Amino acid sequence: MIKKKWLAVLLVIALMLVANKFVWANSENTRTVTAQQIRESAENYLINSLDWNPESMDIEINYEAKDMELPEGKLLLDFGKPNNSKRVGQIPLTLLVKVDGKFIRRLRVMAKVAVYQDVVKTVNSLQRGNVIGTSDVVVERQRSERILKDIPTTLDKVIGQAATRNLQNGKIVKFRDLKKVPTVKRGSRVIILARKGSVKITAPGTVREDGFKNSIVQVVNLETKKMVYAEVINENTVEVRF
Repeated sequence: MIKKKWLAVLLVIALMLVANKFVWANSENTRTVTAQQIRESAENYLINSLDWNPESMDIEINYEAKDMELPEGKLLLDFGKPNNSKRVGQIPLTLLVKVDGKFIRRLRVMAKVAVYQDVVKTVNSLQRGNVIGTSDVVVERQRSERILKDIPTTLDKVIGQAATRNLQNGKIVKFRDLKKVPTVKRGSRVIILARKGSVKITAPGTVREDGFKNSIVQVVNLETKKMVYAEVINENTVEVRF
């Protein structure tokens, strides 16, 4: 009976030693992947996969899980391919952790992406129909967590255009807020220019319709009372082409 007890004790001790040896062997062949490494990997993934200038991006990664113990081998943190390379705002990421090509774990990582974009803002209140001048607008760099669409980013796209609606001071200007101002307007008095070779003839005329530079408009010759078609050269001149 005593022998059996001793045998049982020895067996337990032997099992403990084997188990302890396994733990030590296992610990020697593992690596630690920290939460900070996961966050850095997610940020690098977004920088490389999103179609934004890295200098214009502001990325925040939310991942606070514990560090992971993984087996030794070639580590791959696989975030896959982005569904939309122009995404901003809240972006959920799925991370597949693999070692030597073998799937180990699936993780959920939340990201928030903002971008800085140039926008044109009003510095004066504008009424509908007002022609926008250089003192009415400025370019500002703005942080946004949504894509700003239909916006001009340079002053040359805005100055000289007319407002299609009332715009308050500090408003971001959109293309739909703008319309081209005709170079000549219906009823305007202009000079009709006709040239052929070295011969040049001019006559006073009245424009019958709004027209932009290089467009063709109807003009009444005030001397002959005849209507002609002429190309708009500038706000004072139209030219009849032969």
